[in-house]
Amino acid sequence: MHRRLLPVSIALVAFFLLPLISRAHGRWFVEGEHPPTDWSALASLPVLLAIGSSIFVVGSLAFAQRTVNDPLWPRPLVFQRLEIAAPAILGVQTAIALIFAATQITLFVPNIELPRNAIGVIMAVVAVVAGFSFVTGVRTRVGAMMTIGLFGAAFTIAPFEQVLEQILFVGISLYLVAVGRGAIRYDGEEEDRTAFSDWLLPHALTILRICAGLSVLILAFTEKLLNNDLGVAFLAEYPNFNVPKSIGLDWFTDERFVYAAGIVEATAGAALLAGFLPRVVILALWIPFNLGIAFLPPQELIGHLPILATMYVLLVRGTEGVPPPVEDDRGAPAQRPAEHLVKSVSNHSAR
Repeated sequence: MHRRLLPVSIALVAFFLLPLISRAHGRWFVEGEHPPTDWSALASLPVLLAIGSSIFVVGSLAFAQRTVNDPLWPRPLVFQRLEIAAPAILGVQTAIALIFAATQITLFVPNIELPRNAIGVIMAVVAVVAGFSFVTGVRTRVGAMMTIGLFGAAFTIAPFEQVLEQILFVGISLYLVAVGRGAIRYDGEEEDRTAFSDWLLPHALTILRICAGLSVLILAFTEKLLNNDLGVAFLAEYPNFNVPKSIGLDWFTDERFVYAAGIVEATAGAALLAGFLPRVVILALWIPFNLGIAFLPPQELIGHLPILATMYVLLVRGTEGVPPPVEDDRGAPAQRPAEHLVKSVSNHSAR
């Protein structure tokens, strides 16, 4: 029954989240002055539909999880083999986005512009340093705290809702503080742990998932549900993203498509926040999150690298936190794979 439930669950989530094919960020590609966020639209029909859709999908996922009685279902063995690389992939892909944005004199994403003065240069340099710490594995936890500091500083240079959209970087940073960059460092040395890291470790995945869900949810409101004009402006430059209209459904206007995309994006964020069957949710989101990349400039891919890496981590590790070392055949604690690799590299270097 469980094997039959997997494709049904994925199909159910994918059906409601399919319009995420248009999950391009309007502010990244619409030139000129952007329309402001219309906070009065919080009481609009599209927002109510988004709430209803979220309740339905989250309820369906909760029922499915209760049916299979396993929050980490499905559990293919390949996920365990992929797990060892998860922190390194997250760190490196986040670093690419950080460093690329800094070279464009922006912070995190194209729409948060750094001031053209000494303060902006300092923030860009800090972002680059943090990025290199993620790449090399040297002082990764320091780089993560620097990234959190940049997130806080961003409130002084950009509208608060645009900064909140990037709360994913806080989740990634806290995850790296708890877990470390993982795999091996360029110098073969193990990363220093702290009491705070050990305390944070059991909560790292939950924090990462919640921040990812919040980021998706906030973007659904600020770029679509509460800013329909921004989405329409994006579709004016990229009309083929309105797939229903392109195939002849003229009643599906650009305004309606933007609202529909906002509804399903909000539903995706709510599904991640709820935490029911997160692997099913990630599998359903993977294709829609990637389809638009081929039809947009390179910043679409680069800007989405952190969320794609986050999805990878959540897929291979689920929601239960980092598992403790298992005992070997002699009853002694077994080494984690990452520790084994570090020691192997160190021994090889010594020889």
